[in-house]
Amino acid sequence: MNDGRTVLLLSRAGAAGLPEDVRRRIEDTARLVVHPVPSRLGTAEAASLLAEVDVLASTNLALPVLDAALLQVAPRLAHVVLYATGYEHIDVGLLDRRGITLTTLPDYATTAVAEHALALIMALAARVPLANDRSRGLAPAGVSLRGFEVAGRTLGIVGTGRIGRHLARIARGIGMTVIGTDIDPLARVRAAADGIQMVVPAHLVAQADIVAICASTIQGTFPILDAAAIAALKPGAVVVNVGRPVLVDTPAMLAALRCHTVRGYAVDDGIAGPDFEDPAVDLIAEGRLLQTGHSAWWRDEVLDRGGQMFADAILAAACGHPVNVVHASDHHAEGRWVG
Repeated sequence: MNDGRTVLLLSRAGAAGLPEDVRRRIEDTARLVVHPVPSRLGTAEAASLLAEVDVLASTNLALPVLDAALLQVAPRLAHVVLYATGYEHIDVGLLDRRGITLTTLPDYATTAVAEHALALIMALAARVPLANDRSRGLAPAGVSLRGFEVAGRTLGIVGTGRIGRHLARIARGIGMTVIGTDIDPLARVRAAADGIQMVVPAHLVAQADIVAICASTIQGTFPILDAAAIAALKPGAVVVNVGRPVLVDTPAMLAALRCHTVRGYAVDDGIAGPDFEDPAVDLIAEGRLLQTGHSAWWRDEVLDRGGQMFADAILAAACGHPVNVVHASDHHAEGRWVG
């Protein structure tokens, strides 16, 4: 029964992104206003739309900047439901102080992102992009396709949350030795219970043949791999980053690649090319820098699962019982990662 609450849905797909059965249940519970948008909503338009909204449901692409000025003109807003796992771009403390809950989807893309991390490891180890370029006559003359086997290598996972622990399980399945580190005490306990040998960050950096960055972006704790940590990596190490680019000192990493102290770096985003200060054309051509444009989550199963989880979370918030609520105090970090 509709109790007068209003739900505003912001996304490119609009209502088509919600399973029909759950959409109908949302409409039975609240007034559903669907506003398809191709990009981030501007402040003025957001203020107009949010004036009488109780639940804001949005994708990251469409989400307006939730600052104090916008929240001031949204007096009824009680719940925000985000179609994403990461929320470092949101001032959660501000929402907490105003009594507004934030719901995320913490587990909808875990498998896909962990598998993507492994795919990046394998791509660097087997020189797959370079081999593809060479078969098309695009590889520089004299660049070697020589790679290495990952079985028997030590994988160091930085950030042993859901994604890191799943990566550990599949990496052990192909014969890798896995060590991990985390600044969250609870994450360390869970990882140890999963059989991951937990070590201090400095030990991981020095011992791992392959380092996988699977950590969240917590203010005050990045970059995880700064220039000093990159200099301390095992000679010839490979690094993959399925977190955010800010977790690694990009200029220092590019310098290490050029000095051949780091064998390869792969990141699920864009950090080099014509629009960047350092285009890194040389490293891209040599197949030693891979970029996958934040595509780790873009899988058939993730889209199906995410749509269902998003719809269920919207319904829960519309009923006044939000799920997977995050708070500014949720991160119990102890110190810094490395250094």
